Amino acid sequence: MNALESLWSRVLESRARRYAQGRIASERLDRPVVSVGNITVGGTGKTPFVERLARWMLDEGRRPAILSRGYGRKSRETVLVSDGRGEGPLARPLEAGDEPVLLAQRVPGAVIAVAPKRTDAARASTAFSPDVYILDDGFQHLAVARDLDIVLLDSADPFGGERYPPFGRLREPVAALRRADAIVFTRPRPGAPTQAERERAAAESPGASLFTAQIRPAGFADERGGPADPPADPFIAACGIARPDSFAETLAALGVRPKEILVFADHCRYESADLSRIVAAARRHGAAALVTTEKDAVKLAGRLPPALRVRSVRLDVEIGEPEFFTFVRDRLFGQNPAAQERQGP
Repeated sequence: MNALESLWSRVLESRARRYAQGRIASERLDRPVVSVGNITVGGTGKTPFVERLARWMLDEGRRPAILSRGYGRKSRETVLVSDGRGEGPLARPLEAGDEPVLLAQRVPGAVIAVAPKRTDAARASTAFSPDVYILDDGFQHLAVARDLDIVLLDSADPFGGERYPPFGRLREPVAALRRADAIVFTRPRPGAPTQAERERAAAESPGASLFTAQIRPAGFADERGGPADPPADPFIAACGIARPDSFAETLAALGVRPKEILVFADHCRYESADLSRIVAAARRHGAAALVTTEKDAVKLAGRLPPALRVRSVRLDVEIGEPEFFTFVRDRLFGQNPAAQERQGP
């Protein structure tokens, strides 16, 4: 780690320490709060994990509100993305961000709001009576107090090379894991994470519970998010995510082979030049279909020639330990007196 990285690490540690010591106050919301986040840049499966958590809450008879910053959007306003009435997205990706719009499509029963400050997003959701808040990508958003902090670590590279971009993938020091209540290793496979990495995570956060979550491809979806058949050959693929190699692995797991995979920047907005690049590749290969990620699909819907059908790969999350949801229930709704007090009688 070079001098600039070391300085940045100390700045982040100082900020977290001021919050922990109460020198900077964290605002307490009126309902239990669970944060889902990570310490690295992209690639941990946060969006499908938030979806899985919200679906479980709905199955439990809860009314979750997902609060997000809406990364990648052009708007800086507070935007209601879903009112939880089952109608799907109420905003476009440029207004709300790709991930909130995707979550509104996949979990229409959840209230979803975006704002630069999660407290403003919470206020926008109160008219729809949520009884629990999910902070999407909230681990670094210390301005909101939470009852449960879940941190996702990518099993292939849990600690982001222990360096900051462009040298590694860290967002804050590995020592920040001490704030975590639960650590979830995503996409586990034989030899990943290693025993040493598990022990390192446990040592950094001795009070945290460790879990695993497999993120599996679950078939294809059309532009409206409904089930679709696999694309017919020839077809092309495209993605604008932090870990494009994981998308290639997903396609291989589904047993499909695109003629070409176009890689764009993470959270790409798909400007005219990007769309032209996709169309040119389709013509070059005689492709009638484009396969992409769910986050990319919500931004590409209706923006390509009708002859080029858009198909996205649906992802499901399978928690490795059945006690995970009991753990979440107890922390948010059961054995946590502070959370019970905020829920009221």
